[in-house]
Amino acid sequence: MKSLLWLQALLVPAFAITSQIPLVQDEPTVSDFTVHQSSVSPDHSIRIKRQNATLCNTPVDQYTGWLDVGAKHLFFWYFKGENYPASRTASEPLALWLTGGPGGSSMLGMLQELGPCLINEHGNGTVYNEYGWNKETALLFVDQPAGVGFSYLDEGEPLPGDSFTTAADVHLFLQMFVSQVFPEHGDGPLVITGESYAGHYLPALGAQIVSQNALHPKQPQVPLKSLAIGNGYVSPLDTAYGYWETLCTTNPGVNEPVFNSTRCDIMAANLPRCMDVSRTCYEHPDPAICQAASTVCWFGVIEFYDGESYAGGRNRFDITAPCDIDEFCYANTALIQDYLNLDTTFRALNVPKAIKNFTVGSEAVADAFQATNDLEISLMPELTYLLANQIDVLIYQGNLDLACNTAGAKRWTSNMAWKGQAEFTSRELKPWKSGGEVAGTTKEVNIQMVEGDEKRTRFALVTVDGSGHMVPQDKPAVALDMLNRWLAGKAFD
Repeated sequence: MKSLLWLQALLVPAFAITSQIPLVQDEPTVSDFTVHQSSVSPDHSIRIKRQNATLCNTPVDQYTGWLDVGAKHLFFWYFKGENYPASRTASEPLALWLTGGPGGSSMLGMLQELGPCLINEHGNGTVYNEYGWNKETALLFVDQPAGVGFSYLDEGEPLPGDSFTTAADVHLFLQMFVSQVFPEHGDGPLVITGESYAGHYLPALGAQIVSQNALHPKQPQVPLKSLAIGNGYVSPLDTAYGYWETLCTTNPGVNEPVFNSTRCDIMAANLPRCMDVSRTCYEHPDPAICQAASTVCWFGVIEFYDGESYAGGRNRFDITAPCDIDEFCYANTALIQDYLNLDTTFRALNVPKAIKNFTVGSEAVADAFQATNDLEISLMPELTYLLANQIDVLIYQGNLDLACNTAGAKRWTSNMAWKGQAEFTSRELKPWKSGGEVAGTTKEVNIQMVEGDEKRTRFALVTVDGSGHMVPQDKPAVALDMLNRWLAGKAFD
């Protein structure tokens, strides 16, 4: 059975075997990297190596390496900000990008969407990205959890199976990264961003950061300021509910509904049961109950479209676009895998012997998450915790996406119980402009969350017309404008 999620439905062996397998090199020596030992734990360290534009075509300084957290090893790729002046202070902004899945490599986001460089049309190199998200901030990509992309585990170690275990590992990485490796980011601001299953990853990570900062005030603090979640899988129940509106109305910005009235009537009749079982999962998050909810919603609602998503069929990430290749739909995804499997790439990165080849998605990690209740639970409680602790939250949505649709996002953002709910739901979505043209709709609130503290916490919903699941790929100029406005604290309307 296919999943509701963005990448889990994509992770199939048929795609993986098309990848090139590089020649296995000698194990890199410690001298190939600069090693930073954690000041908090003897079991944690970061090994890092400077790269150049031959690997990723960008004028800024770039570094790659691994965080070693005991038996887990998380790969990262870091870029300096292009327009942000270098300083000796600890207040340079930093953005962390996490691709979803579960099991998706963040190299997808980097080389297909918003990185300083993008994969070229031949899959053997990169081109400069004028809309890279590192214009006003440094930018960091991490393959997580361990077992995804270039991240790996020691032999015999179990794969992580939930967003919260993953969050603990990434928090340890960030703690070291901003205090010991690049202390210019020590005071932030830090924004953590991503898309799809990052709707689970980011709230879990944000909550981990806030709680650990409070529990261990004498340890290095991670300077989290905000989250920016793109087409996020935050509330599975609402995502399933949004399938009907996305496919049976013109609300996404299409001339006529995708489905005819017969299919729409069947989906509408099945939605109440899907909602009932999904609410039971939310209230009693037992894996058996939650997997039953997933099954009911799949066969009653989701399968009618997603079951026809393959090469030459439907595209679940953009209901107006063709699907060029099985599972991923976008041909440049295959090119990314080709490029990162080149022997020259492996040598430049100093990839260890434990990694035999790179795949953009890990079926094993997806299966590990499937075995828990992580896939079916809502992460709204973590978002309300973050808002209560004065962390700003941006939810942005490409309107043509079905997998993590705008209709569902509108529903859960209105239903989320927090101090700003009443004011948020009372506001109407209004047009916002980028480059002088209407880009979509938006609404936001700024709420004083802590009595006696004048800081107002920002919660915003932004939609993007003519874009699917991957907003930075579909609307690169609009996406960069949106990010820079968010970083600068500027309103969208």
